[in-house]
Amino acid sequence: MKTTLLTLFFSLIFSQINGQCSENVTNFGNNTSITSYNISGNVSVTLNTNNTVTLNLASNFKTASGPDVRAYLVNRNGKTDAQLRNSLINNLDNFQFGLINSSGAQTFTVAIPSGKDITKFDTVFFYCLQFNAFWDFGSITPFNNNTCSVLSVKNTVLEKTKVYPNPAKNKIHIENIEANSAEIRIFNVLGKQVFYQKKNKKKP
Repeated sequence: MKTTLLTLFFSLIFSQINGQCSENVTNFGNNTSITSYNISGNVSVTLNTNNTVTLNLASNFKTASGPDVRAYLVNRNGKTDAQLRNSLINNLDNFQFGLINSSGAQTFTVAIPSGKDITKFDTVFFYCLQFNAFWDFGSITPFNNNTCSVLSVKNTVLEKTKVYPNPAKNKIHIENIEANSAEIRIFNVLGKQVFYQKKNKKKP
């Protein structure tokens, strides 16, 4: 019987899959002077795999309207709630998400600024920049290497893998595949995938 499978090409796709990490913001209601400024509704912060952070304000989000109320991610750096309430935003270790609306669903995604250690940031801070007026703040559990896979893998090391013969008709050999996590895809000369297998790295 004549072999119909022609020259084979191989494709090894190595990947490190990291999921996003998300934290709910809690303990709003810190403006004891003007309570209408306090935040209500669901707020969360998501650390993305592309070195960005997303602030999510849910549809039930609400606060008093203001001329220039902005959201920030802040490293409180040991400051008490009272100290934070009396701090100017420029005196805090922060980066800005953007100008917010007083109610409704809103999403802001920003790049983590160079030199900022995201594992140190623990507070979502709302502030009226135009009048240097404190609005409210809430707390998040800081992202860290143990709880967030985005931060847990610094480098992906690929061990040398050998594939032969290439081209081939009936059989190919892949050496040292156990040392890597990989997707193995084999295509014929017409571009049709004729084989697929996912391999997980063998644990020592």
